[in-house]
Amino acid sequence: MQNPSRSGINSGLDVLECVAAAPRGLGLAEISQSVGKAKSSVHQLLGSLVDRGYLHKQLDRRYTVGVKAWEIGCKATFVEIGRIAEPYMAELVRTVDEGASLGLLDGMHMVCIQIAESPQAVRVHNHVGERNPAHCLSGGVALLAALSDAEVLARLPKRLPKVTPETIDNPHDLLIELNRVRKVGYAVCCGTWRTDVAGIAVAIRGVEGRAIAAISIALPLERLTPAHLQRIAAGLLSTTAGIERQLGAPVSSPLRVERRTNTRKSARRAPTAAEQMA
Repeated sequence: MQNPSRSGINSGLDVLECVAAAPRGLGLAEISQSVGKAKSSVHQLLGSLVDRGYLHKQLDRRYTVGVKAWEIGCKATFVEIGRIAEPYMAELVRTVDEGASLGLLDGMHMVCIQIAESPQAVRVHNHVGERNPAHCLSGGVALLAALSDAEVLARLPKRLPKVTPETIDNPHDLLIELNRVRKVGYAVCCGTWRTDVAGIAVAIRGVEGRAIAAISIALPLERLTPAHLQRIAAGLLSTTAGIERQLGAPVSSPLRVERRTNTRKSARRAPTAAEQMA
């Protein structure tokens, strides 16, 4: 039986992903070296991908992503989610005065697919296509909380990376945190991705009621006062409710967002459910 890692389709995808990562294009020798295959084999793969429209060969013999790849990408579900979410995210940014991002869960990683820039001079910089461990980010935690404990455990790697001293790297502690998120309806991460960054996120449900994406607000930790957290959480819940209506998701009972009483010092760690709703 053929090894799947050496199959033609995997080799072709390796080449396509290699070229896609280079906006200015790559030549045959560069692609061959990058994917670790002989030039003759890569040349055949390139020919097939060009014939099908997934790659384009320029006059300087460099290869770039073709129109067909763009067409396929535009048919993906997350593109439609992004189109619907864009005006809601823009309004959210105006409401909370912080930047917002839309992300998807891929295994145990969170992938950013859309950004609404922060109007603040001091902001958290995200990039479309950026991939980070889900358990470190509020968006990832919100989407993991939308799964059952069994589904989460099935996804967990043998070891959860500890990105900062505040990162939860114990499966048991992670499940406890996910249960808190399920109760309050939004995730809060303080210093778990970057020590000076806080994030708040809410999952977005699709037509079948399952979470398909999450909107998150990331901001400097020093700006996360209890009042600002309350304002952001309320804005996120309202924003996701609007997007879900557009997607045709089932209607659910709205969660209350009440004033927290903990101090800014305690906001440096991931707040408990009681602290978030107190």
